[in-house]
Amino acid sequence: MKVNKKQREKTKIKLIEAAVDLIIKNGYEKSTMREIARKAGVGDATIYNYFSTKEQLVWGYVTLRQEQAVNNLAQIPDFETFSLQEKLHAYFECILEGYLPDREFISMAIKMTHKSILTHSDEVKKLNAIFINQIKQFLADAIKNEEIPEQAIETVIPYLILDLYFIILLYWTKDTSEQFNQTTQLIELLLSIAVSVLKQGLVSKLADLGSFLFRHHLFNHMETLFESASFGDIKDKIKKFKP
Repeated sequence: MKVNKKQREKTKIKLIEAAVDLIIKNGYEKSTMREIARKAGVGDATIYNYFSTKEQLVWGYVTLRQEQAVNNLAQIPDFETFSLQEKLHAYFECILEGYLPDREFISMAIKMTHKSILTHSDEVKKLNAIFINQIKQFLADAIKNEEIPEQAIETVIPYLILDLYFIILLYWTKDTSEQFNQTTQLIELLLSIAVSVLKQGLVSKLADLGSFLFRHHLFNHMETLFESASFGDIKDKIKKFKP
């Protein structure tokens, strides 16, 4: 029987939720794909049509929560009128709220995904793309509204904000304050600094400076290369110089 897209998505979510429950209860190593499939109410072999390994289930969980956070933003009244800092804060809070029921699981997921980040580059790219695309939209809106000046929102800036998010997420997993008030204060502090830097265009200026210094160093190196080598040597030297 052919499964439509909606049914497939429901089954995918059931498998992810079953995996989270079992891993919290029994631990990652002791939880098996067969047990996860049976808890989700699907056939032992069917699970492999969705996830080939437990690691992929963990990546699937994190991706699902990111997608849900983006959807939840759309439900906030007058969200488009928020300032850049308010949008970023709301986005971070939406992600953390999605993780809250599984807070015990997310600590394990962070450790596991960090260890397997090189062997799961496709999952990392997909996950980061959700976050990065949302941040780019916030930045583009802020530039359009003249809240911040034109700057490199297609390159370094979204990834710096991604780094801030990881700092906040790691802090949140250890936060024992009432209603995670300390995490809220950390978000406000980091975003206040980040937005202030963006308003002054300092990130782009530093990126331009770094690019200039790199090109200056490269050109000097090439000038020395051509001065000290005969034309016949150049190709061999360039090959050695390539990273």
